[in-house]
Amino acid sequence: MALTFDDGPFTYTSQILDILDNLNVQATFFVAGNNKGKKRIDDTNTAWPAVLRRMHAAGHQIASHSWSHRNLNQVNSTIQRTEIIYNEMAFRNLFGWFPTYFRAPFLECSTTSGCQSLMKTLGYHLLGVNVDTKDYMYDSPSLIQTAKDRFSQAVSQDPTRKGYIVLAHDVHVQTVVNLTQYMIETSKVRGYRLVTVGECLGDPRANWYRPVNPSPITTRTSATTVSTRTSSTVVPTSNSGLKISADQTCGGGATGFTCQGSKYGNCCSFYGFW
Repeated sequence: MALTFDDGPFTYTSQILDILDNLNVQATFFVAGNNKGKKRIDDTNTAWPAVLRRMHAAGHQIASHSWSHRNLNQVNSTIQRTEIIYNEMAFRNLFGWFPTYFRAPFLECSTTSGCQSLMKTLGYHLLGVNVDTKDYMYDSPSLIQTAKDRFSQAVSQDPTRKGYIVLAHDVHVQTVVNLTQYMIETSKVRGYRLVTVGECLGDPRANWYRPVNPSPITTRTSATTVSTRTSSTVVPTSNSGLKISADQTCGGGATGFTCQGSKYGNCCSFYGFW
């Protein structure tokens, strides 16, 4: 069984990591890059870089959940791609890689909207669920029992019958302080082994992330901004020798490439990518 948590990191994510550590359980987190007013996940002025690095170091699987949690069936192809690529850039800024697993916000990614075709083009595993706790509907002490009941009723008493990918959200306090431990204890009593999505699907850990091949960069002062697009290492001038990047890479010295003025945005990450 794979427990998965969408929409974070958020205020309660560190607390859920404590619970998972104490109970010796690994889970999968589908991370949204800039939702719920939390600011960018790669913003060094926030707690998120440290939370995500702790998450990864503990062996939890990190997956993508889009940049700002928009319904991908309700936007055009440019916005669909932007929602994915912006999150990739944030992961690259933080880790030098980005995930190969993706879950669509609201579980909405149809063939008719072009979303599934985009996922295939970008090389993602598109993940669904077969147990939805709907915890977001029951985020109060008086209601969370309903989410517990949904979980209990959906999960077989016989662990040899089938496996499960369970959906919850680490942005809701009752999920963290109440539902998570219940799901873990109930699963263990019924004989389930709790693992990441990748392990549940038999996919080796080496396949969970796609590494970035860094470009040569002559300075380490380049901006890591993803959302504002307002700064760059070098601004090209008529005699600078720099060329505008055509493929999201930057760096390479005085005759290299810059993202300033490119269609991808005006900044490059530490790893040489916008």
